[in-house]
Amino acid sequence: MCAARKTPARLLATTGIVVAALALTGCAPDPAPQAAPAAPSPAPASSAADPAASVTWMNGFCGAIKGFIDGNNKMPAAGGETLEAIKKSTSDQLGHYAGILGKTVDDLSALPAAPVPAGETAKKDFLAKYTAAHDKAVKAKADLDAAGKNDTAAQGRAVEGLIAAQKDAHSALDPVKAVLGSPELTTAAATAERCRP
Repeated sequence: MCAARKTPARLLATTGIVVAALALTGCAPDPAPQAAPAAPSPAPASSAADPAASVTWMNGFCGAIKGFIDGNNKMPAAGGETLEAIKKSTSDQLGHYAGILGKTVDDLSALPAAPVPAGETAKKDFLAKYTAAHDKAVKAKADLDAAGKNDTAAQGRAVEGLIAAQKDAHSALDPVKAVLGSPELTTAAATAERCRP
C-alpha cells in the first residue's frame, strides 16, 4: 500500500480525479466501501470551485458594483435659478447616471463565467437591473433634451425617469448578499479586495 499524500478534499470530488491521482502516483485505489455506490453521481459544480478563481470572480463582481457606488456618490447636484438652468442640471445628472450605469453594465458583461451557478444567477440578476436602470436614464435624458425650453412637464417626467432608474439600480447594491447561497463565493468575498466596505 502506498503512503497517501495529504490532498484537499475538494480536489478529490470526482472519481476521475481520484483515479488519475492514484495512477500518477502508481498506487492502486483502496477497495470501495460496501455502502458506496458503484458509480457515484458527479459532485455539484459548487463543490469543485477553485478558490483562487472564486476570489478573482468575486473581486470582479464586487468591483463592478463598487464602481457604480463610487460614481453615484459623485452625482452632480441639481438646481438652478431658471427653468433652463434646472433643465440643464437635470440633464447633466441623467447623463452622469446613464454613464455610470453603462459602465456597470459593461463591467458585469465582461465578467467571465462564474465558478459556481449561484454566481451566474447573481450576475444575471444584477445585469438585468443595471441594464433596465441604464435604459430608463438614457430615455429620460433624451426626452428632456428634446423637450421645449419652457416644458415644465418634461422636467417632471425626467425626474420620474431618474427615480425609476435609481430604484432599479439601488435594488442591486450588495453583491455579497447576492451570493450568500454559495459557500465558495461567500468565503471568496471575505478575501476579495473589492468586496471590502
